Amino acid sequence: MPPPSTSVPPPDDRLTITCLHCDKQQEVGRKAMSITCKFCSKALKLEDIPIKDYQARRVIETVGVVTVDKKGSAIANLNVGGLIVRGKVKGSVVSKGPVLVGPEAELKGNVTAPTLAVGAGAVLEGQYAIGPKKNGTAPPAPGADDDDDAQDAA
Repeated sequence: MPPPSTSVPPPDDRLTITCLHCDKQQEVGRKAMSITCKFCSKALKLEDIPIKDYQARRVIETVGVVTVDKKGSAIANLNVGGLIVRGKVKGSVVSKGPVLVGPEAELKGNVTAPTLAVGAGAVLEGQYAIGPKKNGTAPPAPGADDDDDAQDAA
């Protein structure tokens, strides 16, 4: 009789999330709305946030997806699990998941995300760091000076 397997798949009512602050993964209940990270003890909102009108805030922070509708406008720094823009966003964006910018949408601010999809006619302004993180740091922003360039000029 073989020994029982020690690798147990997560139950269907559990979900694996990544903390916005410490980048560590943990399991949470699928119906949970918010939790405290067990590694860094910071509060995390888990719900998706729809923005259907004008909203000006200092920060919008959620592990879920923020969706800015066509008539929606968000002026805030966003730290999110994902972002869908159909309206207007002004502020820096740090996303753990994809950032989708629809046609005729506006995104003004610096963006850091693993992937970016832009529809025809969208207005983009700012610096974009797209791609996987290397050694725990964000990819360099386009146009950033490298040490090699400084040595070549000397």
